[in-house]
Amino acid sequence: MANEFLVSVADAILRNATTGAGIAYGKANISSAFTLSMQKTEVRGGRNNPLLYSYYHDRLVEINIEEAIFTSSVLALNAGASVLNAAVTVLGTDCIVLSASGSGTLTNTPTSSTVAVFLPDGTIADVTPSTTTITYLAGASQRINAVYEYSDTLDRVTIDTNTPPSVVDLTLIADVYNSAGTNTYKIQINVPNFQISGNYTMNFTANGVASQSLEGNALSNNATDCSGGDYYATVSWIAQSGTTIAVAQIAATPAAIEFDDDSIPDTSQITVYGLRGGLYTNTNVTTSCSFVKRAGDADDISVGLHTGLVTAGSDVSGSDVARIDISYYDATNGTLTDVVEVTVVE
Repeated sequence: MANEFLVSVADAILRNATTGAGIAYGKANISSAFTLSMQKTEVRGGRNNPLLYSYYHDRLVEINIEEAIFTSSVLALNAGASVLNAAVTVLGTDCIVLSASGSGTLTNTPTSSTVAVFLPDGTIADVTPSTTTITYLAGASQRINAVYEYSDTLDRVTIDTNTPPSVVDLTLIADVYNSAGTNTYKIQINVPNFQISGNYTMNFTANGVASQSLEGNALSNNATDCSGGDYYATVSWIAQSGTTIAVAQIAATPAAIEFDDDSIPDTSQITVYGLRGGLYTNTNVTTSCSFVKRAGDADDISVGLHTGLVTAGSDVSGSDVARIDISYYDATNGTLTDVVEVTVVE
């Protein structure tokens, strides 16, 4: 059996935790990490204080994603805000060469009564604009930087003082390869309620690009049925390239079928489970099996070749019997078989 490896980084998909609406799809991540941890309380007692029991509690699921692409969505999630598009006040920074009379034209119309003028020699002057025109005689024929406020319609994230970080549905998707170089599975980690930590750092470097981090914890998600409790996340292995789950043996249920002669015609369904062993639960392989009635057995008892549905027709009588041979091919363990005995009682 080939060894398997989880390679590279995971793609990250963010959706609204309530509606499932898309928020972001991160496919340029630098790193991604999934951490599962618990706290331990030791119970000790007796001579020399031996360890009697360890009580594990406070399970925590943490996820950290670092991406190379800069987007406003990541900042908004950390701030618990939306990216709003509206008319807002921003700062203009124009590089202008003033005329011989010291005048120049700004790119935008200032909303402020003052324009700060920065000269090459370090001098700073404040001038009053006239619409988009500024005049500063001392800077005549010089290249200056003009800084001023103006209004524009654009995207903006407001980081307020009390809004908690967003809670989203987060899914990580990564590839699993075996030592033969085959993509056997995609591993998919889904956190239905992922609360962003609100810790955000925007690093600026002179010789590179800024990266963004998205980190947080999984919140408890309510169970949908009574078979299991609340949960943090699910981890799924999605088979690729025709890969199937290996099973060691098969078990058919019921192991024996009994028809009552007084209730003929009648049907009974055979279900076949693949037994995997270890920590793996059984898997239903019924539709992947072949069901064949042995030659010479009761004529009016039949079985669906790939359905496992056994039918006893109206010509069946008491003491009739049939044996159903079941076969399943596993790429790892070869052909696996089981038998179901069918009888008719009066």
